[in-house]
Amino acid sequence: MAKKMHPTPMLDELESGPWPSFVTGLKRLAQDKDYVVDLLGTLETSYRTKKGYWKGGTVGVFGYGGGVIPRFTELKNDDGTPVFPDAAELHTLRVQPPPGMHYTTDIL
Repeated sequence: MAKKMHPTPMLDELESGPWPSFVTGLKRLAQDKDYVVDLLGTLETSYRTKKGYWKGGTVGVFGYGGGVIPRFTELKNDDGTPVFPDAAELHTLRVQPPPGMHYTTDIL
């Protein structure tokens, strides 16, 4: 990991209970992925301010039943640049075929 971890005292609390925590998994991923370091910074900020900073929605993509779900950060500096630039945009490909239809590996 080239990027230093952001302080995450509230997320650290989620790791203190008896149950497995998603935070532990994200921190493990952050060792190799800079965007996960910034994702944890964004999440910590959201917990601290009690506000969600993601905007975006589903965009239909021809040929995919589910589509692409883009997320963009609204957490910006005064000059308009993202506070956590490596997690400024995240995109998820959701593959959910319509009932009765099946995807083959050739189609995907």
